[in-house]
Amino acid sequence: MILAQISDTHIDEPGTLVYGHFDTTAALQKTVAAINAMDPAPDLVLHTGDIASHGSRARYEAFRKIIEQLNVPFALIPGNHDEREALEIVFGFTPHLPVGGEFLHYSIEDYPVRIVCCDSVIVGEPAGEMCPRRLSWLDKILSEAPDRPTIVALHHPPFYTGMTGSSSKGLKRGGAELAEVLKRHDQVVRVLAGHVHRPITAAFGGTIAFAGPTTCYPFGLDMGPKRVLNVVHEPPAFAVHTWLPDAAPGEAGLVTHVQPVGDWGEPITLLRDGQNVLEH
Repeated sequence: MILAQISDTHIDEPGTLVYGHFDTTAALQKTVAAINAMDPAPDLVLHTGDIASHGSRARYEAFRKIIEQLNVPFALIPGNHDEREALEIVFGFTPHLPVGGEFLHYSIEDYPVRIVCCDSVIVGEPAGEMCPRRLSWLDKILSEAPDRPTIVALHHPPFYTGMTGSSSKGLKRGGAELAEVLKRHDQVVRVLAGHVHRPITAAFGGTIAFAGPTTCYPFGLDMGPKRVLNVVHEPPAFAVHTWLPDAAPGEAGLVTHVQPVGDWGEPITLLRDGQNVLEH
């Protein structure tokens, strides 16, 4: 199983340059083309939130026109910049977002690794939470399949990053309680998030938590005493999570890669079918 993760696309009005520099629509189009060029293709593309810079039906319709050019299925969860009502109008009650409750969360059961998608949004706030109702839902749904390897996905990473502002920590409330829920369910092989606009990995809740990169404008790796948060001109990127039945002797595992998006020229092949093809 191959899962491609995109995050924080921040679609805006056509032709708009965010911060005067970043065409988030063009960046998403390039990312979709890069995913379509993957061989083997992913089984699913999961968007871990902040689809639009400011959630609206028009922006989600524009996003849908681009994302439906994917050659593979996709699913999504909301981020703090998203608007639940508009998301439901455009994507609700479809395989992309099968909703039906107070929060936009659900599980994907069609693959070797189960994917549990959580809604961590606090309306009107950049930070998120896992409140008692959300934690209860998560605990219950994890209890339904204790023997299936599972990914838990939410927009806000539950761990500290060493950075500042919105990239410091995603969850305002419920982080410790989320960790306790995860510790009770050792089938959780990864927690996937977005929000921090750069790839970050940490141990959390007895498993591994990973915040994926952004397709729009990355935040710089700024951890100094001045607590600066910079937008930088690094390339957009997406994550690729591969479930390997033989990742280690006697056990399976989920392996994560980060793929930058851009024109890097033609590759230089060193090996084909395990054989050297390039003279030194």
